[in-house]
Amino acid sequence: MPHLRKFLGAVFSALIIAAGSPVTAFAGPTTFAGQTVPAERAELGVAGNATARLKSEIDAILAREFLPVTNAGIKVLSLKEGDTIYEFNPRLLLVPASTQKLFTAAAALSLLGPDREVATTVALDAAGGRVYLKGCGDSLLSAADLAALAATVAPRMNRDREYTLAADLSCFDDLYRGKGWMWDDDEMLISPLSVNHNAVSVRVHPGPKEGAPAIVTAEPRTSYYSLENLAKTGTGKEPSSIQAARRPGEQDNVITVTGVIALGSAPLVKQASVWRPELMALTLFRDALRAQGMKVGTMTTAATPAGAAVLARAPRRVEELVRFALKTSDNVTAESLLKLLGLHASGQPGSGEAGSAAVRRYLEGERIATENLVLADGSGLSRYNLTSAETMTHTLRAMHRDPQLYRIFRESLPIAGKDGTLKGRMKGSCAEGNLRGKTGNMKGVSALSGYVNSADGEPLAFSIIIQNYAGSGWRARELQDRIAALLCGFRRTH
Repeated sequence: MPHLRKFLGAVFSALIIAAGSPVTAFAGPTTFAGQTVPAERAELGVAGNATARLKSEIDAILAREFLPVTNAGIKVLSLKEGDTIYEFNPRLLLVPASTQKLFTAAAALSLLGPDREVATTVALDAAGGRVYLKGCGDSLLSAADLAALAATVAPRMNRDREYTLAADLSCFDDLYRGKGWMWDDDEMLISPLSVNHNAVSVRVHPGPKEGAPAIVTAEPRTSYYSLENLAKTGTGKEPSSIQAARRPGEQDNVITVTGVIALGSAPLVKQASVWRPELMALTLFRDALRAQGMKVGTMTTAATPAGAAVLARAPRRVEELVRFALKTSDNVTAESLLKLLGLHASGQPGSGEAGSAAVRRYLEGERIATENLVLADGSGLSRYNLTSAETMTHTLRAMHRDPQLYRIFRESLPIAGKDGTLKGRMKGSCAEGNLRGKTGNMKGVSALSGYVNSADGEPLAFSIIIQNYAGSGWRARELQDRIAALLCGFRRTH
C-alpha cells in the first residue's frame, strides 16, 4: 500500500504539472513509469540557460517546503531588459500585509509630490479668546514639536486672559480605524492631529530583586493616560514577557503593563495605543502653553473659523512621511497618507475610501490592471486587501520609470542587513546592502517586495507573497531570504 500511494502521488503530481499547476518542480528524484528522473535534470534538460536554472532552484524550494498546503505568488522582472526572470502564480490574489504600503507611498509621491507640506497650525480667533490647534495628517508630530509651537505663539498671546483651546480635526473624517481591522488589534488610531505616533511609549526596567515590581515609566508625560503596573521582576534565567496595552474597545486610557522582565536585563520599550489621540495632543499643547505662563481653561474640538489669524505652523514634507512609513512600516503614517490623498482628490475631509480611489486611479494611470485589486486601507493591516505579485512588481516598475521619484522611493525602503524592518535579515549574503524591500507580516501571511541588483548589476523588481501557513512566519521569511540570495547571485551568462 505505501508503494501504491507513492506511485499514485507521483502520477498525480505529474498530471498537475502538465496542466499548468503551481507545482512545477520536485525537491528530489521522481519515480514515474518505472524511470527515476532527477528533478533538476528534468527542469534543465529543456533549457540549460541561467533563467531555467533559477526557475528550477526556486521551484524546488517551494515544492519541498511549502506546497501544496501553502499559497505563494512570486514575480521577478528585469528593469533593464523588461522581461520576466521568474514567476509563480503571479496573478494569484493574496493578502499583501504591509507591502500594501508600497501602493500608498507610490501614489502619495506621485499625486501629492515629495515636497508637499503637511502642516500643523495654531490660530487665534477674531475675538482673541480661543486658540485652535489644527492637524492635517502629520503623523510624526511630537511633544517637542507642540512645545515649540507653544513657545512661538505665547509672545503673541495675552498673559492676563484665559483662553479656551480647540482641536481642529476638519482635514480628515471621524473614523479612527481602517476598513477590516480586527477588533483585537491594539493598533494606533488614525487622527489628523497625531502625537507620538498616537501611542504611549512604555519603558519597563527590572526591579532590584526577584519578585519585585517592575519599574515602569512612559512618554509622553501627560495626565491624559494612566498606568497600571502589574509586571514583576523574574529570575534572570527565564525570558522576559512584557505586554503593555489598553484593553481593546475601552476608552478610559488605562495602560496596563503585565508579564515578567528578567532580573538584570536591559529595559524593554512597548507601545500602547490611546483612545482619541488628538486629545492627548491637545493636552500636551495646553500644558506647554501653561509652561509659557499662559492661562488655558477648557478644551474642545471645533473647526477653525474664517478670519482666525494663524500664529504658527509646523510643516512636514510628504517625502519624510513616506520614508518613515516604509522604513519602519508605520501604520498610522500610511493611513494618514491615504487620507491625505483622499483630501487632495475630493476637497472633502480625507477618508480611506477617497484615498483608496485615488490610489486606484494612480495605478490605472500607470496602465496597471486593477480590476482584481482590493484596496481596503493604506497600511495593509486589513485582511480585506487583495493583490498579486504581478501588480506589486508592475508598481515597482512604474516608480522606476520616474528617476526623481524612484530615488526617493528606493531610498525610503529598508536595506537588507542594514536598517528598518530588514536590519536583521540577509546578513552575510549578497543581498546585504544590496536588496531594498518592503516587508509584510501578519498571522499566516508573509511578504517581501522591492528591488535587488543581480550579480551582473542588472536591476530587478520582485515580489514574494506567501499565505496560508500554520505557526510562526520565520520559515516564510527564511525562504524569502534564500530566494533573494538566488536573485542577487543571478547571472544571465556564465
